[in-house]
Amino acid sequence: MPSAIRHHRELSAKGLVVILVEAQGADEPTLEHFLWKTFPDNECFSCVGTSVPLPASDGIPHAGLIGVDGTLLWAGNPLENPKQVETLIETELAKVKKGWGDTADARKVRAALYGKRDLGAAAKLVAALPEGDERTALQGEVDARWASAKQAIETLKQQGSWLKAQAAAKDLLKGVAGHAEWTTEATTIVAGFDTDEAKAELAADKKLEKVVKMLRDKNLEGAPKALQAVLKGGAETKVGARAQKLLKALETPLGKS
Repeated sequence: MPSAIRHHRELSAKGLVVILVEAQGADEPTLEHFLWKTFPDNECFSCVGTSVPLPASDGIPHAGLIGVDGTLLWAGNPLENPKQVETLIETELAKVKKGWGDTADARKVRAALYGKRDLGAAAKLVAALPEGDERTALQGEVDARWASAKQAIETLKQQGSWLKAQAAAKDLLKGVAGHAEWTTEATTIVAGFDTDEAKAELAADKKLEKVVKMLRDKNLEGAPKALQAVLKGGAETKVGARAQKLLKALETPLGKS
């Protein structure tokens, strides 16, 4: 886990996504309490009991690396050959930056779409391609990326991470520059954070971020009281639900394991 967390911290900006999966029987509050207590610097995705496309393991630690095209590149104990894992990660991240595919056009589109995260430029490149299967496939990737970016903003809001949602909305607006239709829709999404409801969520999230900082500083004892203060003024918000979930996690005993 320390290695996975380090990889995420150092390489997430370049396109690496790290998912920590609990598969030993712990519930979600126990997992979250464990992560805050043991790895307060962790910012990876984490989940309980989620199926992942990896071969079965007969021990821990067990990990896998899925490439940019969805292919399973490696699975096993990451401690047995860490250099191999590092090399595979570097190779895939180079593809994110430079694009991948059998043609120069495909590589250019994917470099813009995934490397530069410039949906507007990617859409423009696709529009300039001749009609055919490649153009259709690449257009599908661009459209899917646009849809997933919008969905990610909504998911962050529902999860109570409104500050991250607002930042993602601004990044999306920047990333669709030059595409008139998407720019109009992205502008509307950004403007949605100026409503009274959104402002209340953002204000609550700012308070919650201070609690998160306490946890990052390993102040687990003072965090519950600070969370109660967040709930006092915003229990009905999405952020309030997130604060309640965190409070439950911190109050869950870890046991002897």
